[in-house]
Amino acid sequence: MNAPVRLLQTPRHRFTPEEALILRKAGIVPPENKVALVDGMLVSEEAQPFRFTLDEVFHMVELGVLDPDARVELIDGELVEMSPQNAPHMEAKRYLLTLFVRQLADDVAVQVEGSLRLAPRVSPSPDIWLHSTAIRVDHARGPDVLLLVEVADSSLLRDLNLKAELYARHGVPDYWVVDAYGRRIFVHRQPTPEGYAEVLEIGRETGIAPLAFPELVIRPGDLPVID
Repeated sequence: MNAPVRLLQTPRHRFTPEEALILRKAGIVPPENKVALVDGMLVSEEAQPFRFTLDEVFHMVELGVLDPDARVELIDGELVEMSPQNAPHMEAKRYLLTLFVRQLADDVAVQVEGSLRLAPRVSPSPDIWLHSTAIRVDHARGPDVLLLVEVADSSLLRDLNLKAELYARHGVPDYWVVDAYGRRIFVHRQPTPEGYAEVLEIGRETGIAPLAFPELVIRPGDLPVID
């Protein structure tokens, strides 16, 4: 398939004036004359979004500015809201999670929506990602990921554009976007700084296996059907 058009807009997390004040007092955000709160978003003098590190996000949780269970992820220093999960999304994720846990060896760790620290300002929370148990989860980086899966419904364009660009840039070798409605899988391989060199659309009746687990063949047509 052709490379998708880049998705420009993302649902950024918004702060209240009270939360912004707490962040300033904690030294996470500079004074108001350097970074302003505009429509709930922190913006620098250069009209650019203020960018956080993952350690600063953890500090926000400690300060009570961010709920520990908030569905957000850190993308290039910006806190981005994750899409809500509907029934097709949850059923597809459950199916894949069960398959991976049952079929893969004990030396493979299966992470569900766990933070993947790709860089100090980049920590997405993929739906499912796999890595060797020989690598501590907080030490895993892009090239250590054996398979990364985003289950898409309303997030399909973002997963095919922004997320694909992000994971390619950080060297994730095997990235799948599972279309929960269309029951198809977009397989991304051969990461480069400009994006994935290989992108395949796998239809319902075609089998595909992860690069790291060639014996584990998955057919999109086997995904659960939700009316």
